[in-house]
Amino acid sequence: MHIYPWRVARARGGGKGICRRGLHVGGVILLSAFLSFALSAVGSCESGAAPPTKPPPKEAGPPAQARALTLEAAIAEALEANPNIKSAAHQARARHANAAVARGLRWGEMDAVATAQHLNEDEMLKPLAGPITPAAMSSIPFADDQLHFGAEYTVPLYLAGRITNQVGIAEYGAEQGEALLDSTRWSIRYAVAARFAQAQSLDAKANAIQGEMDALNQTRRRLELELKVGKAAEVDLLKVMDQLDEARAEKTKTLAARREALARLLSLLGRDPGGEIELTPLPERVPSLTVSEEELKEMASHRTSVRMAELALSQGRRKVSLARGALFPAVYLQANYLRHADLSETDISYDTWQVGVRVSLPVFDGMRRLNEVSRSKEQARGLEQQLEMARLQASADLEAALADWSAAHEQWEAAKSRAKYAAEVARVEQIKYDTGAGDIEDLLRARAREAAARSAESAARSQIIVSGEEINRVVESKVVQ
Repeated sequence: MHIYPWRVARARGGGKGICRRGLHVGGVILLSAFLSFALSAVGSCESGAAPPTKPPPKEAGPPAQARALTLEAAIAEALEANPNIKSAAHQARARHANAAVARGLRWGEMDAVATAQHLNEDEMLKPLAGPITPAAMSSIPFADDQLHFGAEYTVPLYLAGRITNQVGIAEYGAEQGEALLDSTRWSIRYAVAARFAQAQSLDAKANAIQGEMDALNQTRRRLELELKVGKAAEVDLLKVMDQLDEARAEKTKTLAARREALARLLSLLGRDPGGEIELTPLPERVPSLTVSEEELKEMASHRTSVRMAELALSQGRRKVSLARGALFPAVYLQANYLRHADLSETDISYDTWQVGVRVSLPVFDGMRRLNEVSRSKEQARGLEQQLEMARLQASADLEAALADWSAAHEQWEAAKSRAKYAAEVARVEQIKYDTGAGDIEDLLRARAREAAARSAESAARSQIIVSGEEINRVVESKVVQ
């Protein structure tokens, strides 16, 4: 028995209204479907072609413009995605695991052991024990198919500090891994800033060259008109065309260098170097140094390269102690528990166990251990000199970075004045040439100097940012902001 909706509605009351509305809506839907089918059939008959089964695909609109990348965003992305940083992080974790391995030596080793063997003759199933009596001899178990299984445990009691030194060497190595990771982060930060500033400086240079080309094109069009009416010399037009070709070639070279800088920047960010990227202009505010020179020297003397040299020296001294420890006895506690079974008789089995101390004393090794001590001492002396060199190198790097910082500020001030004067000279030379009082050579030289001055101003501003990041890298702290 089927229960229709209108019957249920009628049983509850108000069924007539619902039935009428349902019939009205259904009729409207059927009528609309019929008219649509009829119109489509008529249209297809008039066109002589079958109606399309699928709507035509929509044309893809222009791709959404990617958000321009700022310098700080680029540095943050590189610190997260750069493969060198990831590799250094894995190496640091591996060194920590190596230290954990060394610490585990203190607890000894326990192994499960088993031996199954078939012999050509019956042999004793377990070692002979107790007093040798005729009754004992007659009860000794023999078997040709034997199974021996159980556990063995060995723990060091005294090794003359060898394990302690091994743990110390491994822990110093773990600290070296962390220091290397920090150093890699600062190096990548500097590299990203340098590539970012280089790309933006080259972009500004290309824009300056384009401005020169626009001015030259304007002069060229004017000369072409004057040449037609005999008011200009053809040689002036040829000089302008030659300058245009030279500027065009220089722009192409500049854009190629910018593409290279962007590719290297993308690789530092962990992206495809062949991809596209849009960079925001460099910050308008020039960064400044926030600490004194004395504080910078103190910070440079504790940077990671110096720290790694100190850790290497500590490792070297530990290796000397480790080599000396090999000259002393080694004492181990040994224990085992074994079960001996006859494979041909499953109900015959015996167990044995033992606990003892093993002492190993070096007697003769061809002077190998003594030579190892001498070698370790010489390596430690060499590491002392490497530490001194690391400190001197840190001081030299700081002095060079501070010199670049001062030079970049002076070059920027000079470049700003040069750009201002060059623009004014180019403007005056253009007016003189337009009024017939100037020479085309003077105008072309003025335009070239203006473009070079604008490029130098952008390059000097970029150099300030790069030299500031170099100081941050040397002292491994954000002291230039």
